[in-house]
Amino acid sequence: SSGGSDTDTNPDESPEYYQPISAGGEGDGNLSDRSSHDDRDSDFHGLPNGHAENGISALDLSDGDGEEEEEEFRTREAADTAVLRAFSADESRRNAPLAPENAARVMEAMRGISFGGVAPDWAERVPEDRWLDQVRRLRRQPASATATVATQD
Repeated sequence: SSGGSDTDTNPDESPEYYQPISAGGEGDGNLSDRSSHDDRDSDFHGLPNGHAENGISALDLSDGDGEEEEEEFRTREAADTAVLRAFSADESRRNAPLAPENAARVMEAMRGISFGGVAPDWAERVPEDRWLDQVRRLRRQPASATATVATQD
């Protein structure tokens, strides 16, 4: 068909992939537009329109970064949850009532401990007579009664 129709092509001249038809003539394009288009094409090893030989037209490399960030976020969130759970469990243990037997053991262990240096600020708010009375009462009572007194104060 030598009529020159648009559909007539020479198989030797046709490209291996789709070439878009330009809206204007070759000379109508803006050089800056062409330059930015060429920069994008260079990302795909100079193949026009991002065509790749294996049939992949484009590869979004940022997708893997998003998955890594999402995985990092999930890991961070799981770690934060574990820390909060540990703090909550620790606080529950500290606020739990002390059994009388355990209170007696603590009192026995503390009898052998002395604090050198300056007394804490709160100790000044307790009158000296009250300290002495408390110590005398503790020394007179047996260990099981001591635990009861210690938990009541």
